[in-house]
Amino acid sequence: MIYRLLFCLIAFSAINMKAETADSSRTVQVGDSVFIGICPAKGYKYIQYYRKTRFPNINATYNKTTGEDFYEYFFLDGDFDVKILPCEYASKKYRILSIKTLMDKQTGADRPVMFLDLGPHTVAWVELSGAVEQLEIYLE
Repeated sequence: MIYRLLFCLIAFSAINMKAETADSSRTVQVGDSVFIGICPAKGYKYIQYYRKTRFPNINATYNKTTGEDFYEYFFLDGDFDVKILPCEYASKKYRILSIKTLMDKQTGADRPVMFLDLGPHTVAWVELSGAVEQLEIYLE
């Protein structure tokens, strides 16, 4: 279900950004890449930068093929530097580590998120609905 939602959202973005190269039959999954769009004047609204700085369980792992358990592996313990994604990450493509649907604590609604590999111990947390709508991420 999340893959279909993601596909629809990103396909819409790709059609708006590059109509001549959009392929409506493409699906995205863990291991594929997406582009982070041009940095908005006020910064990214739907993409956060997470750098893990403390690793209490150095033997933890997750399924790198499916992305299953990535959220638990990366976020459930340790310490982080968190900020809005810096503009230096703009206009480049990044590999998808995981796609997950979380529940919005305020509304109870589904909240699809994607995690992108920014480098060692560093990921982008992408709020899919808003990021695609605002063209903060797209497919080439």
